[in-house]
Amino acid sequence: MPLQHNLNAFLGAAVLGVIGAAGMFLVEHYRQEKMRTSMAKDLARLEKDMSKLKFELQQLQSQQSTERKGRLKRPTKAKKTNSVISNTTDEYFSASNIDSSDMEFYDLSEDESSQVTNSISSLDLLLKELDKKLDLGDVEDVEESLQKLEDLCLEHPGNPELLYRIGKAHHKLADTCDDKEVVHIKLNKGIDACRAALELAPEHAEVHKWFAVLIGSRSDLVSLQERINDGHLFKKHVDIAISINPNDSSLHHMLGRFDFEIASLKWYERKVATTFFGEPPNASYEDALAHFLEAERLAKFEWKENRLMIAKCKEALGQSREVVEWLEKAKISKNTSLDEKVDLDVESLLHKYENYR
Repeated sequence: MPLQHNLNAFLGAAVLGVIGAAGMFLVEHYRQEKMRTSMAKDLARLEKDMSKLKFELQQLQSQQSTERKGRLKRPTKAKKTNSVISNTTDEYFSASNIDSSDMEFYDLSEDESSQVTNSISSLDLLLKELDKKLDLGDVEDVEESLQKLEDLCLEHPGNPELLYRIGKAHHKLADTCDDKEVVHIKLNKGIDACRAALELAPEHAEVHKWFAVLIGSRSDLVSLQERINDGHLFKKHVDIAISINPNDSSLHHMLGRFDFEIASLKWYERKVATTFFGEPPNASYEDALAHFLEAERLAKFEWKENRLMIAKCKEALGQSREVVEWLEKAKISKNTSLDEKVDLDVESLLHKYENYR
């Protein structure tokens, strides 16, 4: 289960970025100029051009097929109307230096149809390999995967499977970078790619999920008002994703983290935010707990961080003995290097509730 574990490790960080810690609404505005990429627009324009070319080719193919059939059925003395059509078509191919038999290249035989099917299967296999690199690879692997995905977009324009993975790749690269300007550029490129994918596949759960992850990751790079707006946008797309795929444990964890941070806002922080920037989303610790428990039920591995968050919800609700119960479960969960901070939080909270053990 390491793929899923590593994926969920940075999903939680993205959620925290939407709202941030208590007092986040009181800091001053960040002044960052938005930089947008034209990649998604270029892809859309390319798809439009390809569609137009395909349509014209189909029209030409249909016209030539009709003409071939007409010439086979025609008696020696053809009617004048047929002659006009024939002459017009023949003149076109003569002027274009194209023999009518050349158009047979575009007729899909059974072998050629099989090749198209094999091409799709090959793409699916390639995407699985790219997913492994995106989830477990180093920076070079991710950069190579991103380049490959962009090249594939030229071969398969308008493919949401490619576009949302491009967004995922940009998020991974942004997550490993310390330069805020570069991070901002990467996140915006990823957001644009996922936004283009949303237009093509509005019912695709992964597209909505990664769009939300990217939105949540840019919190330190936008103004406070934009951060609140992003909070609503994040919640909207996670809700859509979870309605499409309710069995995705990572989506429930993301909503749990979101609800927990919202519920943790002090009354005066919410008041200041409402006065100056608009009403933040509403949520309770009970809401957060319900999502974390559902993530626990659906997860196919021992999820240390999710169990810690359940314990924190229990603490907020005053259920001290259950706090210890979930901390103990988190403590015995399989450990990885990504859990170091979580381990420290678990031990610290256990020490606080030592009398209930």
